[in-house]
Amino acid sequence: MGFTPLNMIWLVPVFTLTTQEMVGLSVSPQITADYGKPVTLQCNVTSKFPNELEVKYVEWSQNKMLLCSVNSEGIITTHNRLTPFRCEYKNQQLSLIFQNVQPMDSGISNPFMCKLKSNQGASHAYSSLELEEYCGIVEVFLTSRGPGCTFKHVYPDGDVHWFHGSHRISDGSLHNITKRISEGGWLTIHSYLNRPISGVPYNCSLKSTRSDRYIASALVHNPKALVKTPRGHASSSFHSNGVTSVKGILYISVLIIVTVK
Repeated sequence: MGFTPLNMIWLVPVFTLTTQEMVGLSVSPQITADYGKPVTLQCNVTSKFPNELEVKYVEWSQNKMLLCSVNSEGIITTHNRLTPFRCEYKNQQLSLIFQNVQPMDSGISNPFMCKLKSNQGASHAYSSLELEEYCGIVEVFLTSRGPGCTFKHVYPDGDVHWFHGSHRISDGSLHNITKRISEGGWLTIHSYLNRPISGVPYNCSLKSTRSDRYIASALVHNPKALVKTPRGHASSSFHSNGVTSVKGILYISVLIIVTVK
């Protein structure tokens, strides 16, 4: 009886790590920012084998617009942008630092992306900034048609509500409003009433569409109803093109409202 030699094939299991499992990025998914205060987005490179990792390239971008990048030699390149920022790179961490966050930088639908290229593969991660509600300036004025107010440097959008004493004026035919977007994505909201001024001041308030709370408010007085000072002079005001601006009165009104809150 003859024997036929058999070729035996041994299947040895081999376990390998994909490049995505070997290297990654760590970022904060969402950061809340206060206007006027610096905020930092950090992108940290992580690796299963950190001693063997060679970072070739890291960048921060937004909406496919490159903000800054660092090459394998650690040299940072910064690109021009409307909002002032700077980038720092240390210990395989690329930081994107804003001095003043603008509305154009804010929003979950407008994220920043950190991207990595290395000898262990590539990776990317997203982080977003959310700017807190803000209104920078409130101006009040009088016209021949009635009281008016302007809210400047506003974020996010808001609705203007008018009050006369404790009564809210809900008649839309008496209320006129316009909005425009200025540099950086800030809103300017202008509103006035087709209603004569009286001895009772009007309250002009801005309500945020995000939180449904009032973020700014001011009173519009009738200059004729103002009490004179001990020297016999009424509060300061000036007239220009048929519009009476009561800026001195505005300061006192806003101060009182903030104190009550």
